[in-house]
Amino acid sequence: MQIPGRKALKIDATTDLSKVPPTQARELLAASLVPDPTSGVLRLSDEPCVIVRPEAIVNIQKQLEQTIGGSSKGVLYLSGERSSRAGISPLEPILRSSARLTIDGAKRIADASALLGWGRAEITSFDPVRARLLLSLTNSPLALAYGPAKKPVCHFLAGWIAGLGQILLEREVLCEETACAAQGRERCEFELRSMPTA
Repeated sequence: MQIPGRKALKIDATTDLSKVPPTQARELLAASLVPDPTSGVLRLSDEPCVIVRPEAIVNIQKQLEQTIGGSSKGVLYLSGERSSRAGISPLEPILRSSARLTIDGAKRIADASALLGWGRAEITSFDPVRARLLLSLTNSPLALAYGPAKKPVCHFLAGWIAGLGQILLEREVLCEETACAAQGRERCEFELRSMPTA
């Protein structure tokens, strides 16, 4: 469905998403969103979605922490991991390789995530042989909404990165947030590594 008067814009594999100016980014995002007020369904690249403030996610996290304590970290991590696996399909049109996810594709997913408000991620180190990846995230919406904390709080994002890493590396991996903006750090830092063998 095209809205009258709106230019048909498309994000494709040739668009450098990290260099799109804010005005064009707004137009690209608006062209990808299709609201249906009759049904109450909002679609992003033909997938149902909702627009939710980070505080809503953080309120769920804080309630889990109060209710189940330390186990909340695992629940949020596993939710993020599952979400990344399911969330790749709407992004397939912008990936440069359709056969399997590559590091270039992972960088494009990070750039697309920035368009959607998930902060600016940068892969700072990648060693596919050792299944190790370091990623920094500036402006994590979860860390900013959470407020000051003694420990890292972006458990959902750590799980999301782990899920993406499993697709990228085609093996089981773990992701740990080693520094968090909620701790007063400049950015959140994540380390992805191969799952230890028993």
